[in-house]
Amino acid sequence: MQPPDPPEPLSRGDFRLLIAFCLLFFGFSLIGGRPLTMHEGVLPQTAREMFVDHDWVVPKNGGRPWLESPPLPQWCTVAIATLFGHCDQVWIVRIGPACMATISVMLVASMAAGWFGRRIGLLSGLVLATVYEFTQYAWLAEDEIYLCALVTLAVAWFVRIEFFQRLSAAPGSRNFFGTRPAGLLVLFLLLGMTNLAKGLLFGTVMALVPVAGFLLWNADWRRISFYFWCWGWLAFVVIAAAWPIAACLRFPDVPDLWLFDHKGRLDGAYQAISQPIWYYLKVLPGEIAPWTIVVPFGLAMTARAAVRQRYSPERFLWCWALMTPAVFSIPSGKHHHYLLHCLAPWAVIAAIALVRLREKILAWPARLRNPLNSLATLALPGVVALWLLRAKIPGPPGFVSLLAVVWTVTVVGLSWAVAHRNIRIAGGTLFGVVACGYCVGHYCAGAFFDQCRDDTAFLLEVRRLITPDRQLVVNTQTGSLDEFRTLFYLDERTIPLHNLSFLADNRLPAEDVYVISRFRDLPEIARFGGTSVVLQSRRTRRESSPGDRWTLFHLQYTANQPRYSSRGVRVSPMQAAQRAPGPHLGPIRIAKVAPRDAGG
Repeated sequence: MQPPDPPEPLSRGDFRLLIAFCLLFFGFSLIGGRPLTMHEGVLPQTAREMFVDHDWVVPKNGGRPWLESPPLPQWCTVAIATLFGHCDQVWIVRIGPACMATISVMLVASMAAGWFGRRIGLLSGLVLATVYEFTQYAWLAEDEIYLCALVTLAVAWFVRIEFFQRLSAAPGSRNFFGTRPAGLLVLFLLLGMTNLAKGLLFGTVMALVPVAGFLLWNADWRRISFYFWCWGWLAFVVIAAAWPIAACLRFPDVPDLWLFDHKGRLDGAYQAISQPIWYYLKVLPGEIAPWTIVVPFGLAMTARAAVRQRYSPERFLWCWALMTPAVFSIPSGKHHHYLLHCLAPWAVIAAIALVRLREKILAWPARLRNPLNSLATLALPGVVALWLLRAKIPGPPGFVSLLAVVWTVTVVGLSWAVAHRNIRIAGGTLFGVVACGYCVGHYCAGAFFDQCRDDTAFLLEVRRLITPDRQLVVNTQTGSLDEFRTLFYLDERTIPLHNLSFLADNRLPAEDVYVISRFRDLPEIARFGGTSVVLQSRRTRRESSPGDRWTLFHLQYTANQPRYSSRGVRVSPMQAAQRAPGPHLGPIRIAKVAPRDAGG
């Protein structure tokens, strides 16, 4: 019997279309005007300091070691910033995430096309690009999307070995010390690279769960033994361990920080992100929006092949989509962005559902395909929900009415597009409307709802007020990650203080300085001299009281104020991450700060 022809791969035109869509869509964050978020400040500021000091091993926050995560995202950000000659603009630090997201989309589209053909491949890429959680991190200057690209690349290479080259099924050595094809060595090198972003071994486990699950489900020892290869795992260890060893040589106590973070996530000691075992079941529907509604159909359509057919792509998709969140549900520490790295299979499952559901819709009678039917079935319930929730929806006057109109027009337009017989018009309208909806939401959030917009306006005003003849310092021990964002928006002459005891540093001017800290820190600052409020943020992110607001103080030192040298004062990785108290400068002690916000 003649084997079936392989599915049609993506054409060059398909890749050009996906690249153009992604760069335009993800690139909107460069011009959308939304300020850096609290978590988003970490990568830009550490990359900015790396751009200046060229220390490629130890990222820094205000000159202190920031070793929670490996530095590949910083390397990429600095490489991009080098093209422009500076690393102090929001749009520059957001280029890297847009590129990483585009790479992930290309990989997933290519995989899906190899399995199911060109149409589902193209749709899979477009669906992934417009999945809510994926879009958000493609727009943010965070290290999450870098790890997502690395995990996707490693998994895609395994798919290439198993499905397209079929190397593990080919004859050859299975000796642990024997020879293997060069393609297998590449897989181990890529797995090692997953340890260069985010937490140690986190990305490696994220990539290995679907791989191991697929191999064990098929229960084929010959294929499994193909991956038991001494030289491959040795290559993995070399790549994975290179940065941790280099960091330990510089800071021998950095394992204390890694143990705190990793052990705390496993045993629940890290209470800020401790969640119940069903947490991912709760957040997954929102993560894969707006395609949540079609995913159940996709699961039903792929279930038979996944359960009954060994080595089927459907089985691998199920391993990737279901086993990964199941395994990561076991530790106590959980965060919604951990699912970012396993959204790819959900995009392919949704694409399969979209194709087959559209085929069924086109078979309906014309009266059922009338887009006006959606006025009663979808538009009206949405308008009613908006009206009921109108008191809880922030925004300018008439915003809820505008949302109701936009919702109605969007629903009717999408209903028309889905039922259109021309697939280019149907797909173009569907993804064009979804992408435009995201962009409008992104702009409105930045203009009206973003919790960081008042703080950003405050920082920009501080930068305007503090002229070169004045010294500005920033208290970086505030119980949050906000100091990264604060330093990034300010002039490079700004001096970061590890805590307020460093106001006694003899490198500061003898008479007066300007201090940025929380308003609640006024009594601590006043210990050093006369203190007045110059400027204050109108509202600070997640404030519980006015005491949390960022404030610019003017401190006039008391005559004969004791001064101490900060030279030789060591800040440990635990202290830099605010996981341990101190150090303090001289005999000065400050009040205990609130626990740091969860970094995920």
